[in-house]
Amino acid sequence: MKRTSSSRLEKRTVSGGSNVTSIAHSTIHGDVNTGAVTVNQIHRGRRSVRPTEYPAGSIGSDLSQRNYIRYLVERYHRFREADLSFGRDPVRFSYAVIFKNIERKFKAPTYFVPSSRFDELVKHLQHKIDGTILGKRNHGRGIRNYDPLDEFATEQAMR
Repeated sequence: MKRTSSSRLEKRTVSGGSNVTSIAHSTIHGDVNTGAVTVNQIHRGRRSVRPTEYPAGSIGSDLSQRNYIRYLVERYHRFREADLSFGRDPVRFSYAVIFKNIERKFKAPTYFVPSSRFDELVKHLQHKIDGTILGKRNHGRGIRNYDPLDEFATEQAMR
């Protein structure tokens, strides 16, 4: 899809005679001429690059372990979102916080934690889920907050 014009395009002249063109959170540095000339450089910010393969012996390299950790993290996010409906003071909530907490405690990014510490990471996440308001209410009513690993693995194998 080719755009002929954009309302987000803004052209300014900076001191020294060089031009800077801004397009919605992007900046093009270099000489921008009106003739048939190509732009020198485009910077669109930082993009995270996932590794092509996780190291052997890490949680990320084992599909079932990685999926179970992802499942627990998603459950934690849903339970934290539900806390607001129970009257908890609206606190600034960031989805990245759980990953930073794991990195701080285990001294490695979430999916780079060694497989030997998988059970410890699962207990940590389950404790976080159980500590939410919805987690405490479910526990009091006898409702499970998450599927055990063996049931989760069985469900995944059937899909």
